[in-house]
Amino acid sequence: MVIIKESRFISLDEMSLRLGCMGIDYLNIFSISINTITNTVYSKKHCLISYVEISPQNFVELLNHEDCKFLDMNKDSLFIVRGGNWLDIKNLFAAINNRDINIGRGGSQKAHALSPLDFRLSTYLMAMFNFDYNLISSLNSFNVMSKDRYLSYMDRSSPNKFVSIKLDSNLKD
Repeated sequence: MVIIKESRFISLDEMSLRLGCMGIDYLNIFSISINTITNTVYSKKHCLISYVEISPQNFVELLNHEDCKFLDMNKDSLFIVRGGNWLDIKNLFAAINNRDINIGRGGSQKAHALSPLDFRLSTYLMAMFNFDYNLISSLNSFNVMSKDRYLSYMDRSSPNKFVSIKLDSNLKD
């Protein structure tokens, strides 16, 4: 997951050329945003890119449609959740093919290794921003964002709850 500080115009034709040069033949981009009418744009300069603007409700319907082959589609897809956080992503993918799903992130023993999924995301980012590492670094909001944007256990919708524990007076520090 990456959170970009600001919106940028990305030429799908140029991105198609860059991805094609890197040996990627196909990419679905789902731009998920509230109050969006579903619209699809294609580019086939070298890599076939399908860019779909879609509302969260329509995206959930797509994931649960009987013809959706999510496992096949997922490996060639980039999901952009505009203005969302980790909890929004988790809720969007709560059911796939009408089966309950509980997605998690990070924290495994391989957390230090670059997974194929993370590598593809990095590749897509490089292609989107013309291999400009400094631009990508400046747009990455990780160091300035609040923890609820990326931690899976924070939920701002729930009020803070405090637990009072009475300690045994015989315990010493």
